[in-house]
Amino acid sequence: MLKPHDVVVITGASRGLGRHLAHQLARMSMRLVLLARHEEDLAEVVSEVVDLGADAFAIPLDVTQYEACKSAIDTACEQFGRIDVLVNNAGLSWWKPFDTWSVSEIDTVVDVNLKGTLYCSYAVLPYMKAQKAGQILNVASDVGRRAVPNMGPYVAAKHGVVGFSGSLLREVRADGIRVMCALPGIIDTYFGGAVEGSRDPSWAMYPEDMATALVHMLQQPANMVTDELLIHPLGQDY
Repeated sequence: MLKPHDVVVITGASRGLGRHLAHQLARMSMRLVLLARHEEDLAEVVSEVVDLGADAFAIPLDVTQYEACKSAIDTACEQFGRIDVLVNNAGLSWWKPFDTWSVSEIDTVVDVNLKGTLYCSYAVLPYMKAQKAGQILNVASDVGRRAVPNMGPYVAAKHGVVGFSGSLLREVRADGIRVMCALPGIIDTYFGGAVEGSRDPSWAMYPEDMATALVHMLQQPANMVTDELLIHPLGQDY
């Protein structure tokens, strides 16, 4: 369960869901470490959450590089003394038939969505085990539980995130660590090259509403865990 001044690390924090989650946690007096590739957007988010009352700083990060992930996690712990929550939110993809993907695009989607989650979780575990407490919340996708066309590498990566989350939970729950997985459907963000605010609200969720759902997962009593939360727009039919 979250407490005021808990330390929360968020990847993919510069835009979309990560940005809205940072805003909500700032209003709850969390201490925030915001990680993302887009440095200018990241600086804006830090300014926003500080104005909301949070103690926060940013680290530009490419989650596909393990040493960079480890350095960011180490810096977060050095700055605040502990890490209570890691939200693995960084993600990207494209929509197109598999045989039109380049090998570089396949590598990028698998590296960001799956390996980035693995790398950051691997880096934070020693700290959480030493504390005998912590929460890891992995943001997968509803395609992690079902197949859709034209997103093969993304579907594969998100299936991997779901499987990893369940496996790690069963390894570390005895250490007082919760591992949870959120599987959202279509969110009105920059995902897939869209512009936030451009999607029809009848079939896309608002990012602030999905952020609220993530906060509820993190707010559960210590003796409870939501292994998975599958949530999507009522009008989404695929």
